[in-house]
Amino acid sequence: MTKEEFENIYRRHYAQMYRLARVMLYDPQESKDVVSEVFTRLLHAKQLPMENKVEGYLMTAVRNRCHDVNSHRSIRERVEKLFLQESMQNNMTTLDDDDRLERLMQFIEAELPPLSQQIFRLRFLREMSYEEVAHAIGVSKVTVYNHLSQSLQRIKEHFR
Repeated sequence: MTKEEFENIYRRHYAQMYRLARVMLYDPQESKDVVSEVFTRLLHAKQLPMENKVEGYLMTAVRNRCHDVNSHRSIRERVEKLFLQESMQNNMTTLDDDDRLERLMQFIEAELPPLSQQIFRLRFLREMSYEEVAHAIGVSKVTVYNHLSQSLQRIKEHFR
């Protein structure tokens, strides 16, 4: 593939690929990364799709990569939960479980905004998934993720 052919494909399909990634990921930077990865793979591909099938190939590649990213998010969420549980145990080993939970809940009620409190309780006390929390509150999964990330960071800093 010549440089001009590649640039032509890039200009013709980038916006559509980016929109698909944004719809699936809700994150502008991750969406750009996904589209860039797909174009990189196209650039290094040994066999290129036929000219009339390039759009379908690119859109399918973006969709598949977005599915991979979302799957890794789910794993990351589980790791964060385990990390929170472990860090809470390590930081408060001198207190019994009731005292630790009481201190945590007092901090959450005093220091976190109401939406963050609600998201935290649904996610960790009711053990709902990010998607279930988002649906219950009426916000996006990205909003749930962002609130939990910020809340966990504040909790870690406070109990350090």
